[in-house]
Amino acid sequence: MIAEGKVEERKIIETQYIRVNTLKTTPKELKDRLKNKEVKLEDTFLDYMFKVKGAPFSMGATPEYLFGYYYLQSISSTIPALVLNPYENDVVLDMCSAPGGKTTHLSQLMNNKGVIIANEINRKRMRSLKSNIYRMGIVNTILLNMDALRLKKFNMLFDKILLDAPCTGNPIKDKNRVVSKRDIRYCALRQKNMLNVGIDMLKEGGEIVYSTCSPEIEENEEVIEYILNTRRDVELIDIGEFKDNLKGINVIDGELNGTLKVIPPDEPFFIAKLRKI
Repeated sequence: MIAEGKVEERKIIETQYIRVNTLKTTPKELKDRLKNKEVKLEDTFLDYMFKVKGAPFSMGATPEYLFGYYYLQSISSTIPALVLNPYENDVVLDMCSAPGGKTTHLSQLMNNKGVIIANEINRKRMRSLKSNIYRMGIVNTILLNMDALRLKKFNMLFDKILLDAPCTGNPIKDKNRVVSKRDIRYCALRQKNMLNVGIDMLKEGGEIVYSTCSPEIEENEEVIEYILNTRRDVELIDIGEFKDNLKGINVIDGELNGTLKVIPPDEPFFIAKLRKI
């Protein structure tokens, strides 16, 4: 069992994916360019997402990467934006957006139209967010650098909100992860507060996706249960059937009906979707 566990851990660490930036190129054009450079790619359930099977160089140091033709991103972390499913004319909030993988994915899904407010509390992490927004050619996004709990002061209402919440992290991907029960309780409390703020900023009928890369039930299902038990203006949207679209990913139903969990050997993720009523 230990040996199998170590193999799974290596798979998560070593597996690399690229998300094609369809705002700048097409999957076929990029695939052909990289094939000419002896990069081996494998198709996934997304026509603009490829698994890197082999490359003679770092995928983060190619001209195509620097030109913003693709983003290095785990396939699990594409699911929150897909579940949120923003439209071109939506006003969208990404509450915790650095380094920009999900923000740029949202913009791609919106064809660079509508408006995205991308917020990040950490000033240092803002640098990578700005860099990726510029590199990927994103023009529909406004950046904010503040605590997400203070966003309500702008009195804005949103059609869609993504809360990829700060969490205690992934014990398989982060080898230095040391987490106490106190850490988990602290994160869960902040997550509940952030989700409450997010729901307050939704238009009636608006939707919010909550996600983390933590395996802890206290940061996932219990956060959603708390919200459903303490608010009367929100309902859980069942996304259980969405897993049928995720061919090739190890995804299961969450402990709370209507939620999803990605499990190893893919990068762990929890996803839930709520609607303001």
